[in-house]
Amino acid sequence: MNRLYTIKEVSMRSGLSTQLIRKWEERYEAVKPARFPNGYRGYTKKDVETLIWLKSKADQGMPIGLAVQEQLLLNSSASAEIMLAEQAEPESVLERSELKEYQQRLVSLFLQLDHTGAQRFFDQLVALHQMDFILLKVLQPTLIEIGTMWEQGEISEYQEHFGSHFIRERLLALKNLFSIPTGSPKLITACSPFERHELGILFLGYFALQNGFETIYLGATPSEKGIFDCLRQQQPAAFAFGTTMKSMLQESVPFYMKLDRSIVEQGLDTRVFIGGSVIEEDAILPGTKRIYLLSGDAREAMSKVKKLTAN
Repeated sequence: MNRLYTIKEVSMRSGLSTQLIRKWEERYEAVKPARFPNGYRGYTKKDVETLIWLKSKADQGMPIGLAVQEQLLLNSSASAEIMLAEQAEPESVLERSELKEYQQRLVSLFLQLDHTGAQRFFDQLVALHQMDFILLKVLQPTLIEIGTMWEQGEISEYQEHFGSHFIRERLLALKNLFSIPTGSPKLITACSPFERHELGILFLGYFALQNGFETIYLGATPSEKGIFDCLRQQQPAAFAFGTTMKSMLQESVPFYMKLDRSIVEQGLDTRVFIGGSVIEEDAILPGTKRIYLLSGDAREAMSKVKKLTAN
């Protein structure tokens, strides 16, 4: 979170051209970037936030010189009450103000099928917040909201699908952020049998990468044969499956019992984990030895996977 951003990255996240950023620096001292070893400008997270704020003021018609002065005044005379509140409960303060605005803006962009706007807004979020926060506090609640709106007939199916597909693309692209060393434990992820909702298991896949697992995603409807071939040939540290309905989980119990027997028969140390909103408490699936039901969100579930595979 302390890394410096290049001017091209700042341009992408703020919506300002590189030429205008330089102009605001040189003429108005809007920000004072550090320098990379090669002499290029390096911007902090705070610099990016400042430029986004200044752009919003300029878009409203305020002269940039006045906007910079207002920003300086705000920085030098910040309210002590606000500072204390943020120190005491930073997340609740954000939830009361910015967080709901983030979610509503993203929902609006999805309903308008505005892919460019959604991508630009996502890039701005990346510049301002940790990825864990974006996934769990912005994308996940937004996904739930558009799903609820669809179920209640407030939006069309194509709008819900557009939003879900956008989030799916972002989750898959996050894999490129990680460089997993050779020999890292291998985690095979997939949707549970009969399950077609991918996003839950993709969220978990991100946290698996974050925890150092070589993560391989098999998709929404992998065949039973494909899973058993993968077990035999790859011998992974673990499988992780996502499920969203109790009825589907119940239907898939014979598959999991067969998978459990196969692991034992082959003398493997592979563990199998099932997660999702329908799992209310941690447990071993009755009748199995290595099939674990994990409650909690994707980050919490992945923390448990790491501990159980380490043991």
